[in-house]
Amino acid sequence: MKKRQLKIRGILLISLVIILGSLLILYFAFCRGGDYNTAPIETTTEEEIVTEAPSDVVDEETTAPEETTEEATTEPVIWDNYNPAKILAGDNWALTLINKNYPLDKNYLPNTAPVIEGSSVKADIRVAEAYRLMYNAALTEDVVLTPYSGYCGYQRQKNIYDNKVQAFVLQGLTEDEAKLSAEKRVEPAGCSENGAGLAVDVISASAGLSSTNEYKWLVANAHNYGFVLRYPEDKTEITGMIYQPWHWRYVGIEVATEMKEQNLCLEEFLGAV
Repeated sequence: MKKRQLKIRGILLISLVIILGSLLILYFAFCRGGDYNTAPIETTTEEEIVTEAPSDVVDEETTAPEETTEEATTEPVIWDNYNPAKILAGDNWALTLINKNYPLDKNYLPNTAPVIEGSSVKADIRVAEAYRLMYNAALTEDVVLTPYSGYCGYQRQKNIYDNKVQAFVLQGLTEDEAKLSAEKRVEPAGCSENGAGLAVDVISASAGLSSTNEYKWLVANAHNYGFVLRYPEDKTEITGMIYQPWHWRYVGIEVATEMKEQNLCLEEFLGAV
């Protein structure tokens, strides 16, 4: 009986040892071993996020401007899609080029004001202000810059042009010849910067403005108020217009000064030759 009890105890003891051993093996394999394997991986991932993310951001910030610059240099020149009305609405409004190649939309209506008090001649309100300053400055030197015309609407410009064409036809020119001659003197409707109120025509009490004190004063001083002679005598091949000593265009003081110093017409200054 004793032997049988000892044998049972021995079997139970061995079984207990085996069970405990198995539990220890499982503990080290799945619990402790798992901690050692996953912790370094998590730590490494966090370090990669901290060190590499800022590096990626820096790369994007430094390369993006270079890509934009390269794209900008390969874009077509602005003249391919030039829109005078859009330029007039921007910061460089005073440099808007309007001619037969770049006509103004017939529905464009500038915000105008009289160029001098009591005059029916109007211009873009910003141009009118500059002309008024110039007019008053000239008066202090006994020079009267009498404005003859300024803003001219689309329909009125059309009538002026059509009348000029008809006048040449009556002189014996063909319709095509008459248009070519007229366009050197009067722009077709929509092709005149007067439609935007950017220019003022000046007259003198004496005939022939180019020989008057008014013209001499303008040549010497107009740039100080932002105005330039729009169609100079030596630039007719570029502007396509005859010499017009009466037609003065506002471009801003800085640009007007540079154009005068370098003897440039507006097409040359803007690179639209």
